[in-house]
Amino acid sequence: MTRSVGIRMQLTAGIVLTTLAGIGLIGLLSIKIVENNAVYWRAGEAEKTVRIIGAVFNMYDRSPSALRFAQAALRETGVNDFRLADGAGRILVSGGTLPANRGEAIPFPGPARVGRVGGGWFKGPGKMLYVSAPLNEADRGEGLIEFTMPLRDIKEDTSVAKKFLIFYALLDSMIIISLGVFFLSRSIITPINKLEEAAKRLAGGMLGERAQVDVDNEVGSLASSFNIMAARLESEIKSLERVNKELISTQDELLRSSTLAAVGRLAAGIAHEIGNPLGAVRGYLDILSSGRVDGTEEKEMLERASKEVSRIDFIVREFLEISRPSKRTAELVDVNGLLEETVSDVAAHKDLSGVETRLLLDKDLPKVLIDERKLRQVFINILINAAHSMEGRSEVRTITVETNAERRALERGRGKRRKDDPQPDSPAEALPAKEYVVVSFTDAGCGISEEDARKIFDPFFTTKDVGRGSGLGLFVSQGIIRTYGGEIKLKTKAGVGSTFSVALPSGEKRDEDTHY
Repeated sequence: MTRSVGIRMQLTAGIVLTTLAGIGLIGLLSIKIVENNAVYWRAGEAEKTVRIIGAVFNMYDRSPSALRFAQAALRETGVNDFRLADGAGRILVSGGTLPANRGEAIPFPGPARVGRVGGGWFKGPGKMLYVSAPLNEADRGEGLIEFTMPLRDIKEDTSVAKKFLIFYALLDSMIIISLGVFFLSRSIITPINKLEEAAKRLAGGMLGERAQVDVDNEVGSLASSFNIMAARLESEIKSLERVNKELISTQDELLRSSTLAAVGRLAAGIAHEIGNPLGAVRGYLDILSSGRVDGTEEKEMLERASKEVSRIDFIVREFLEISRPSKRTAELVDVNGLLEETVSDVAAHKDLSGVETRLLLDKDLPKVLIDERKLRQVFINILINAAHSMEGRSEVRTITVETNAERRALERGRGKRRKDDPQPDSPAEALPAKEYVVVSFTDAGCGISEEDARKIFDPFFTTKDVGRGSGLGLFVSQGIIRTYGGEIKLKTKAGVGSTFSVALPSGEKRDEDTHY
């Protein structure tokens, strides 16, 4: 960045201009005073000349001797242009030629009128004085004398004064300017330069830098304030550096803690999902160990236990895709048959002990296109959650499962959406209506508060006691259903119960439905 004219040059220029202007004004006034005094002195000489000539005329009347004396007296004073006339206006004696311009009258006491021809404030003293005065003739009326007095000598004298004044002004200006610049540099410029250098070093990272300014004026006060500011700035920066180091250390600790917490939550989620089939296996083992089953039932329970073990293996592998569920090989699934099988499988689960599951199934229900194992996982999660919500109830605990087919238009623009969900044209626009298979799970539990209901599908959110759930079951279930174009909805009322509705698009083409 190019620096403009510095403060030294600005102040020096100001001193020069002020000095020259002041001395120049004083010189101009002095010259004008000298000129005016010289002009007034010359006017006084002219008045004396008029009086002398008047006295001679009065003494010798209008004799030739008086006229010669008057003429000689005028020429002696440097007057070449003159005219003397009697009271009747007759010219008595004259010389040269009087100008027509009688000039500007000068305020002057006495009967004579003195006018200055030319001159002014910036034009010098003028060319001449035009003098006009009456002459008293003893008992014969008044006469008139007119003449001009040149001012050339005054102009020459003032010219010498001007040269001297200019020399004095220059010399005086040089002295004033030199002293002014010296004291200016000592008391202002040099301290400001030191202050600027200290500020640059401070900005460059030298936090211990201070301005070494030893002047007792406003610049010294500014330097003291700058040093106080620099000390506080150094203290604050060191404090910020210390806090920053502590923050980085805390962030590292927080990152390690959050990583461990995430791993712990993921492990808890896996344990929760494995716990469902593992509970069923444990129930089958308890029944088999009782010895109260025949060979056919024993074989059936072993097959069911084998399926649950396979599901455990499936869940472990699927947890790697929790954050990005993807479509696997889908098949047409009979929802009613899968529900009956699932309810039968989880009946031996310890969490469903004492729970009655009622099935209200639509016999004309179309099949859906989905991975059967994933849909089974969704149903088991919802059933076990429903059973948990009714714990502590003394009356009969019942879960009602109802299926039906209906035409609806799912709204994908509201709430949370996955990246691979169909995108409507606007947030409130619904997808084209088509036939859906709807499975409703209604419990008579404690219900969910309105605030908790808004977060029920969030990962790791749960209303259960510690050790009873990880908050991943419904999150995973929602991801599975959305992956296959469906949705899960919750209707609940605190103290009354809840209904989870699972809607999946029909996988069969029927006459009344042209959408898939």
